Amino acid sequence: MSFPSVILSAKPRVIQLAMLLIVATIFVACSDDSGSSAKDDESLSSSSIVELSSSSSATCEEIRTTKNDFVPLENVLPCVNENEKVAFVIRHGERNYNESGYDDTLNANGVIDTRALGSKLKDYPDFYYMHTNVFRTLETGYRIAEGKGQSVEKFTRENCDSIVHEFNEDLVSDWYYKDESYLSKCASDAAAALTKMAYEPDDYYCSLAFYNAKERTQELVERNFIYSKMHDITFAVTHDFFVAPLLISVTDGEIGLDYHNHSGDGYFWPNFLSGVAFIVDDMDRVTMVPVKGLASGRLAEY
Repeated sequence: MSFPSVILSAKPRVIQLAMLLIVATIFVACSDDSGSSAKDDESLSSSSIVELSSSSSATCEEIRTTKNDFVPLENVLPCVNENEKVAFVIRHGERNYNESGYDDTLNANGVIDTRALGSKLKDYPDFYYMHTNVFRTLETGYRIAEGKGQSVEKFTRENCDSIVHEFNEDLVSDWYYKDESYLSKCASDAAAALTKMAYEPDDYYCSLAFYNAKERTQELVERNFIYSKMHDITFAVTHDFFVAPLLISVTDGEIGLDYHNHSGDGYFWPNFLSGVAFIVDDMDRVTMVPVKGLASGRLAEY
């Protein structure tokens, strides 16, 4: 597996989605690995502009090479090639500030936003969901499915099997932690330490407190996002303490999440529904794209 990302030249796959462009000669064809309805494929030149959403237009090459900004999540799927699968590793939907326990749920905004994200993806086949043992991560997957129009039952922790899902222990908040006893020497608080260690991997105390962020991210990919292990489209829902170093490591520090230099300023923290798209081809080559499910990938205010 190559790490970090590589850009492939294969033609893009667009699952069950037809887009008309202003220039009538440009057309993106749709296909579906599952064998459900598909349209004839046509190649798309790298210089063509694909209208991916009403608010943002870019080429797939631009999207797949983005490092210093967040790509709207719904714009990534049309750029997944026929020989690739994709996993979106994202923070859960919005919760109330003081409700961060295992059994706490999304708040009203979180339900609305997460359903809205699902509604943008309604033309794709049903997704596979991974989550932590925290209730709101499972609920995020359920609400995406609900907004997508998937047939789902009334949601509870015990009654959630109308979506295909699994608890994945690698997604828990402490994935990047090595020895928490050194946290206070790495930075003033845990949030600041998480970004400092990702931006400054050679810091002595941070290196004792945390695994190297890039190496740990590579391990995550090797354990979970090998082509043969993956479903066509996966949503892996996790937490902010996981997403912050993940984003920094896959963008080579170009993404603006240096919270340790801006203590208390939430603008430098991952927003809800932001994270990373891992696009993996059948040779296990990985393209990694920072993504956002809301208008901003950074948390402007809590």
